[in-house]
Parts: sequence; structure tokens; C-alpha cells
Amino acid sequence: MNEETRNKKANDQFLEQQLKNILKESSPFVITQKERKIINTISNETKINNKNNLTRTNAYLTFYRQHPEIHWAFLAHMVSRNGGYNMTDLKSPLLESFVESKQQTILFHFLERANALIFHDAYPQLLLYKKSKEDSTDYSHLLPSFHVSKFMIPIWKFFFTSQQPSLLTYALITNEQHYVEKHLMTLPFIKKTVLLSFMYLLQEKLGFTHVLFPFKRYRFLNKHSLAGLEVHDFSSIKTRIDTGKKLYSILFSKNWLSSFSQFATKHEHTASRHDYWPHIFTNNIMDDHKIYSPPLAKAWEDVPHTFPKYQDWYIDFSQIKNFNNPLNIEFQVITKNVKHDLKLIKALSTMKELLT
Repeated sequence: MNEETRNKKANDQFLEQQLKNILKESSPFVITQKERKIINTISNETKINNKNNLTRTNAYLTFYRQHPEIHWAFLAHMVSRNGGYNMTDLKSPLLESFVESKQQTILFHFLERANALIFHDAYPQLLLYKKSKEDSTDYSHLLPSFHVSKFMIPIWKFFFTSQQPSLLTYALITNEQHYVEKHLMTLPFIKKTVLLSFMYLLQEKLGFTHVLFPFKRYRFLNKHSLAGLEVHDFSSIKTRIDTGKKLYSILFSKNWLSSFSQFATKHEHTASRHDYWPHIFTNNIMDDHKIYSPPLAKAWEDVPHTFPKYQDWYIDFSQIKNFNNPLNIEFQVITKNVKHDLKLIKALSTMKELLT
């Protein structure tokens, strides 16, 4: 066993023990006046940026550009872009014919709630890290003030000294999916009205749910190719965590990360698919030559949110054992798959119109 392997094993054992120990801690902690000010400032900034999908998505990117060691922030930005596309798809002529107005609203609120919950939980963690860097002081002990799971306290403490971006990314993927599972996915209303809905089943069975990362194979090309994954079984927390790890592997591919970053920087997120494929989609409803994909501002109004009282999902070490196991996947270009599914949904939409 070489020194690097020994060090990794020692670090893994240390972190595992810390994650077990945190479950036993229940004593209250004293917050200083300075720390109270930090908490209030972060809470206010989180609330401001949790206005809608656009503000959340842009906040993630701004943070990542300032702190590129936090890989999860860029992953969150790109996945949140896709969340916005899914929201506006509900107002697209292609999908409107499959679902009535009431169901459109239910599905939008589901997507919006998931997007808002993750931001509400994760963004204060990012800002607290930022403040810790600025002051050269580890403030991770303040995470409970934002109702963040105990699971993340040893993780952030470890990251503050070790700077292991993959470990932190896997932890945040695990944490956010458990948080959404507890506060959204297991609610009876969601199971009945969303996960068993015709629209959800349509996407699940026919493969219309992709997470897309636009990039250019060569800089001189005008059109973006698409990398990413087709997502199935969104109701399974294990599948969502595994998908997050796979997407991380794709997004931070050594040869393509810079191209993904260039797209994100140069193309403002509006939640219209026109953002990445203007040769196929249009954000102008008067343009009859392309598929109308509205920007979020024209599709949906902002939704006010209240957030759940603190109920920690992390109650047993078995829930997160092996959370740090990587799940690499071969880089996949799915441009042809997406075009094929787009043709299929257009054909189904035309057929639907003929039958009604």
C-alpha cells in the first residue's frame, strides 16, 4: 500500500467516525453577535435569490465563478437550467395538447417546489463557506442555524482543510436528494397528482426527460451539441443520487468542461430552449417556422414559498454509507437521441390534434 492510498484510507476512516459522532451530538451551541449577523445576512441573500428558477440558476453560476473549487455549484447551475426548460415545456405547443391547464399548473408547482427546496437548503451552505474563506474561519458549526442536516457539518469541516471537491460534490448530491425526498417526494399529494400523472408517465416511458449539457465540439461551430443523460425513475432516491453522480462525471470531463463553462457564461438562462438551440426553438410566439419555447417570465408567474420546519433526514449512518463512491460514466453525446425524441413528440402532438 503506497502513501497516497494510506492517506486516503486514513481520511476516509476519520470522516466516517465524524459522521457517526455527529449523530450523538445534541447539545445547544452559543451564537455570538457577529455570528448572528452572518446568519441574518446569508438568510436574506438566500431569500432574495430564491425568487424563481432564473434567479436561483444565475446565483449558482455566480458563486461557481468566484469559487471554482465548489464543483457542485456548477452542477447545480446546469441541472437547474434543465429544470427551467421543463417548466416552460409545459407551455410549449408540443406538450400543451397532452395535458390540461390544471395539470400543467400542478406539474409546474412540483418542479418549482423541488428547485426552491434545494436552493433553500444548499445556497446558505455555499454562502457560509464563502464567508469562512473571507474570514479564514470555519463557520460550519453554524449550519444548524439554517436547518441544514447534521450530515453536512463534518463534510464542510473536512472540506475546509482538505479541499476535496469530489467528496463535497457527492455529499451535496446525497444531502439535497434526501432533503427533497423527505419534504416533497414522499408527500401523498405528490405521489397521486404528479408521479402517477399521465404527463409524468409519458416522459418516463417514452424518454422525453433528458438532462442536457450544451457544448461545442469545435469552437468555430455555430450549433451546440448536447451531452447528458436520459433520466428515468425519478421517484427513486437512489436513482436520483446515482444520476447526479453520473452527471457530475460528464460535466467535469477533462476535455469538455471548458466548453460547458463557455456556454453557461455566454448564454443567459431564460428557461427557453432557444437558449441552446435557436435553430430549432424560438422564444417569439409569432415565429411560425420554429417550435415555440417561451421564456420563464412569459410562461409562469413567481411562486411564494414557505419552508418546512427542521426535520433532519440523517438519523442513521447506514443512510449515507459509501456516499463517496464515485459513479463515472463514459462521456455521452446525445444530440441524435434528443432530435429523435423531439420528432416523436411532434408526431404524437399532431396525432393528438387530429383525434380531438
